Amino acid sequence: MAILEIKDVHVEVEDKDKKTRKKILECVNLILKTGEIHAIMGPNGTGKSTLSETIMGNPRYHITEGDILLNGESIINMPVDERARKGLFLAMQYPAEVLGVTNAEFLRAAINARRPSGYSYKASISRPESISSSIPKLGLIINICKISFRFFSLPEKPSFK
Repeated sequence: MAILEIKDVHVEVEDKDKKTRKKILECVNLILKTGEIHAIMGPNGTGKSTLSETIMGNPRYHITEGDILLNGESIINMPVDERARKGLFLAMQYPAEVLGVTNAEFLRAAINARRPSGYSYKASISRPESISSSIPKLGLIINICKISFRFFSLPEKPSFK
């Protein structure tokens, strides 16, 4: 069972234009365990995205106090790719499209990044039904998403003026 623990985390965001930092999060404490579902909800601008970006190691966000532990090991000095190999993954509400990269290719690359060097998964997983049938055989998709994050924010209604 994986445990992600956020202990007394304080976060500042860097404003490159003004060359200043603004405090966004204060005293955040949270424990997430494999299989649990947590919904972090709130109005726009309350730090939901800041928390997720901080967990994943976005360099714009600076932890000034506290720690983030994955299975008892601090991750705050780990690069993003190392965090991903340990099982953390951030899905965006409106992900950017990368032309020419299919979901199947993305999943294949994620699986291969977790495998020992010299071994890669090359089988065809181009159709959704073959992807879902491959999951039990691979056993790695579940490891990629050890801890499920569900961050909800209400999108602003589009204005048609």
